[in-house]
Amino acid sequence: MDKEYNKIFYIGLSRSGTTSLHRIISELGLKSVHLCGFLLLDEPKWEMCDQFDALGDSPVPLLFKELDSKYPNSKFIITIRQKEKWLESMKWMFNHGKVKWNWGERIHEYHESFYGTRYYDKRILTKHWNDYHQNVSDYFSTSPDKLLTIRIEDGFDVGDICAFLNLPYREIPKTKFNSRVNISLIKRIRYNIIYYIRRAGLLIIRSFLGKGFKLRSHS
Repeated sequence: MDKEYNKIFYIGLSRSGTTSLHRIISELGLKSVHLCGFLLLDEPKWEMCDQFDALGDSPVPLLFKELDSKYPNSKFIITIRQKEKWLESMKWMFNHGKVKWNWGERIHEYHESFYGTRYYDKRILTKHWNDYHQNVSDYFSTSPDKLLTIRIEDGFDVGDICAFLNLPYREIPKTKFNSRVNISLIKRIRYNIIYYIRRAGLLIIRSFLGKGFKLRSHS
């Protein structure tokens, strides 16, 4: 393989097939990380990016311009779910997914910084879907060869991904990930009680120390 790029960043929104893309990239022999917690810290550990060939999910979509600057000559893949289907899936994520994955305050802060809300709000999320995809399109308009767009309703074409990444083709079985499972009301109530207690404590500590979350949205 003649690698002609630095890194791969997959910058699709949450609930847009990034877990499936992560698996495909891994199956193609590249070292991929899905959910980059080391970039969600008050002082992001940028050096940890060097341990991976590909990075995606939170907070990569928020930081894609900065990552492009820090890692020039990289490739970007954006997965796009049809808007109404995405909104439906985001509604599940904000009500059930947060309990399933036991989100800590840092993830909630990231969502507030990137999406503009830490709760399901159809109006805010609709605007974000529109603005984000337009922002990505505009940014790569002068370098379209750096971006591969995958509309997940059309499925993942492994051949297209291999061609984009200059990798030999490999057959990869189709598997669905991150299926929605509804969480019981009792578990959701328990999660919310613990969440608000922890958030209040964290806000008090940060107020005392004069620290806050630093990630910024690139508009």
